[in-house]
Amino acid sequence: MTKFVSPLAFASFFLSSSLFSQSPDSTSLKEVVIQATRAGERMPVPHNNFRSKAILETLHTQDVPYLLSATPSLVESSDGGTGTGYTGMRIRGSDQSRINVTINGVPLNDAESQNVFWVNLPDLAASASEIQVQRGVGSSTNGAGAFGATVNLDLTRIVADASASAAVSAGSFNTRRLSAQLNSGLLGRWAFSGRASAIEADGYIDRASASLRSMHLSGAYVGDKHTVQAHALLGREITYQAWNGVPVQYVNDPVLRTFNSAGAERSGEPYNNEIDNYTQNHYLLHYKYAISPLWLLQLNGHYTRGYGYFEQYKADQQFKRYGLTPLLVADTVIEETDLVRQRWLDNHFYGATFALRRNSRSDAGTYAMAGGALSRYEGDHFGKVIWSEWPAGNGKDYRYYDNSASKLDANIYVKAQKQFTQRLNAYLDLQGRMVNYDFVGFNQNLEPATQRVEHRFFNPKAGLTFTFSDNLNAYAFWGTGHREPNRDDYTQSSPSSRPSAERLSDSELGVRYGKDGFALAANLFYMNYKNQLIPDGRINDVGAYIRTNVPDSYRAGLELEASFSAGIWQFAGNAAISRNRVRSFTEYRDNWDTGGQDVFEYKNTALAFSPEMIARGEVACKILERKQTKLMLTAVGKYVGSQFLDNTGSSAMLNAYFVSDLRLNIDFPWMKMQKGSFILTCNNWLNEQFANNGWVYRFTSAGYDPRPDDPYSVGDGNGVYRQTGLFPQAGRNWMGTLRVEF
Repeated sequence: MTKFVSPLAFASFFLSSSLFSQSPDSTSLKEVVIQATRAGERMPVPHNNFRSKAILETLHTQDVPYLLSATPSLVESSDGGTGTGYTGMRIRGSDQSRINVTINGVPLNDAESQNVFWVNLPDLAASASEIQVQRGVGSSTNGAGAFGATVNLDLTRIVADASASAAVSAGSFNTRRLSAQLNSGLLGRWAFSGRASAIEADGYIDRASASLRSMHLSGAYVGDKHTVQAHALLGREITYQAWNGVPVQYVNDPVLRTFNSAGAERSGEPYNNEIDNYTQNHYLLHYKYAISPLWLLQLNGHYTRGYGYFEQYKADQQFKRYGLTPLLVADTVIEETDLVRQRWLDNHFYGATFALRRNSRSDAGTYAMAGGALSRYEGDHFGKVIWSEWPAGNGKDYRYYDNSASKLDANIYVKAQKQFTQRLNAYLDLQGRMVNYDFVGFNQNLEPATQRVEHRFFNPKAGLTFTFSDNLNAYAFWGTGHREPNRDDYTQSSPSSRPSAERLSDSELGVRYGKDGFALAANLFYMNYKNQLIPDGRINDVGAYIRTNVPDSYRAGLELEASFSAGIWQFAGNAAISRNRVRSFTEYRDNWDTGGQDVFEYKNTALAFSPEMIARGEVACKILERKQTKLMLTAVGKYVGSQFLDNTGSSAMLNAYFVSDLRLNIDFPWMKMQKGSFILTCNNWLNEQFANNGWVYRFTSAGYDPRPDDPYSVGDGNGVYRQTGLFPQAGRNWMGTLRVEF
């Protein structure tokens, strides 16, 4: 039987003084890489672990946000409506740009936008031995600040025995997947593995197709005191754009609710190449040195190469907007043209991280660690006009803008966990972070010029864990995090209108109980934000819509988790109840009649995209278990409360929804294969018609009603209108996956 090696077992590793004389078997492989950003069981941080076995029981083609759906306070979303292609998630109302994500401790968030684009590394979860989600500010990590959660993906698993597996998936919307994986097992002190995946899907939304390719190659050397592991993660995606959302006037129409406006600026048939085309390759190198049975050093190097573009058909574009001269044709001045443009990114991200850890000789609950990271991002941004209805006179692939940026990010931290008594464990975490960002932006005279911003952050964290018994413990945690503005905040402003960095103070208080198949956890949180960045409709001094700092806002709530097994039945569920408020908010609303902006003041309004109730339940029944054959039927239901699309607390909102899935898992022996498994899932079997994401733009227009001309527009009365785009999700649909192991 294939043995999957646990990635982390600190106590047994360090307390065994005879380790260095052993051969590299499954015992010495328990920790080939220090996961310095991972929360241990005694750490006073609310977290959830998703291990490979549980991931593979639900994996078809859906991306990581959908696989983490069981995380409390998490809401997943998908542009194409199926969980394949462009996907995202919010945890405690914080979007993907505020969730810190690492692979083996290496930052995955884009350095400039701070977002994570899961589509760039399709089928990534198939390589993960574990995914850990820490809610709140979490422990110190590398990369962007964690304002909602931290997600750590562990890809360091080494399979002790030679093995191979293959998976094929197929389902609704012409969705299909092929994946194959090979593991050499231990060849003396060496081990190698490789995975290749291909995913194709048409999507629920019109033309929201995805063509995704990925490969993961790794190799490891396991010595008595030295281990080395290398990874190459190669990803390529071509996705038809669906990020405009469906017009609000269409979303309740059974035919028009899949309408995609991307590419529709072309007269007649939509433009067939309105795509996002991006390649992203990650290279990771991990080195661990066991200095002694108590001291361990980890060094990591990383390099990410990304390049690609999104392509758009744009109608009636002014020549001067692209730096072009209007044309004179037969005594007629041509000032506008239809054209096709590409907006390119060409970037490099590289750096190193380290961790030095000392463990207690006698107490597995005590350790001290120092660590940090240094990284640099270099990115070119440029646009091309690749076709024009009227000849532009500047040749093919004319560049109409071209600028670059670089970002230096460094941090250093110390962490310590001390077992003071048999019952009391204390945790201390101190981090300093430095950010230098150089970019082309506007100076005080509103002229394009090279700009620099510098940030210095100090992020302290501390907590206590009290163990009442082997089955019951409680914890208290307090931590501070900072987060710098993103690229658009800088490039679309001048020094006088530039926003400040955000600060989060996070308090957590929780209790955990587990015994005889029953587990219960409760967590209270209060997240207080200073200078949180939110859009308010304001136009700054360079003519751009901006995000602005609001002085005071907060998120407070209760998260509950429970699981229970009884005979053939298994039950699990969680619920999050929260209150999320901006204490004072000013909206700047465009007035189409005057050309100016009207100002409105609000007090204690709800934060956008922050439902006050999220609940999920799961019931599984083991229908059959005989030798290597097992049948399991699972029903999952998730409720997400209503969400406002902006921070005014007015009529623009996503309705509450309840979506339920049914899943049948069959494990079986087949011929000489060690194991076969089949997953059949009926997603949204109740055929709920819902949207889980959207956007809004509100304006005043007493003299013109835009609704007949613009399906994105609806009226709020008294001459107030709003353009709204929603992202409807697929109704009842099917997916099946056959996986075999050799």
